[in-house]
Amino acid sequence: QGSVVTGDGSHHTISHIGNAQISMGSSSIPLKDVFVVPSVKKNIISVSKLIDDTHSFVEFTPSSVYVKDARTKRTFAEGTRKGD
Repeated sequence: QGSVVTGDGSHHTISHIGNAQISMGSSSIPLKDVFVVPSVKKNIISVSKLIDDTHSFVEFTPSSVYVKDARTKRTFAEGTRKGD
């Protein structure tokens, strides 16, 4: 199925590709074509894929993250930044 390369340059094998949902505060966002990589212990999200799939944009502040509808500019998901 291929592999992904992480920030340290190491390659990790993709075991399968599926669908998932992420929870952000009280909202849930469906994600399509998610790569499952067992050797990577933390969940990594492609922000560019997220905005393409949901027709949105992402806004970061020092303590929060907001996902907003690209057309209406309304926030439909928000979360707290931690451990980045």
